Amino acid sequence: MNQGRRIFVSALVATILPMGCKSKPTPHELIVGAATSMRHALPALVKEFQKEQPSAQITVTYGASGDIARQVQAGAGMDVVVFASKAPIDKLVQSGHVDGSTTKVVGTNELVLIGPEGSAKITFPTLDALPAGERLAIGDPSSVPVGQYAREALERLALWDKLSGRVVHGANVAAVLAYVQRGEVAAAIVYRTEIEGVKGIEVLDVAKGPWAPRPEIWAGVVAESQDRVSAQKFVNFMASAAGMRVFESFGFGPP
Repeated sequence: MNQGRRIFVSALVATILPMGCKSKPTPHELIVGAATSMRHALPALVKEFQKEQPSAQITVTYGASGDIARQVQAGAGMDVVVFASKAPIDKLVQSGHVDGSTTKVVGTNELVLIGPEGSAKITFPTLDALPAGERLAIGDPSSVPVGQYAREALERLALWDKLSGRVVHGANVAAVLAYVQRGEVAAAIVYRTEIEGVKGIEVLDVAKGPWAPRPEIWAGVVAESQDRVSAQKFVNFMASAAGMRVFESFGFGPP
């Protein structure tokens, strides 16, 4: 073989070998921003999803729905959002940060009135009978859906104006629950899913009737996601029969 031909063949081999040895692309890690109230169910949902999609890599960050929404607007690099109400996802759709065609209701919840174990019996409609000096804890209505739902219920019962001066705000639903666990308030309004297996508290009433809000869990794909296909698969999974079974095991209701 002459020298020119040897150079040509060597160049050809050098060109082919890197192509043949090219490694598979590393899967994009999905970043999910979720409401604090999802902190128990989401790890199980991720685990079940990964059984169907073994290569899926998912990291979840939790916070008040309003705070997560602001992080998305600030370019936090999330792929999926899971909120405890429709309002924050609507705002992100309107601002172009979430694709409206990807959003789904993936579950529902209920409001409950709780107090320290052994509390005097009281109900939502009779909350104005709280003894003088006693306080009620709710989520901060400016950013926490459970607080928005609580205020909505109290307004429908014509109790908000009577009680607003005695209300303590929590930064998220876990903080509201903690007020009761520490004995700092006489009562609090939280989601039913928050009290599963929690000791030292008592359910005083469940919000039912025409005045009771219906908390909904909403999910959607962030418009700037680096892997919208995988992000949509995860949202779809949450709304699937398999996803519903996981939600129900943590006390959530169907959409």
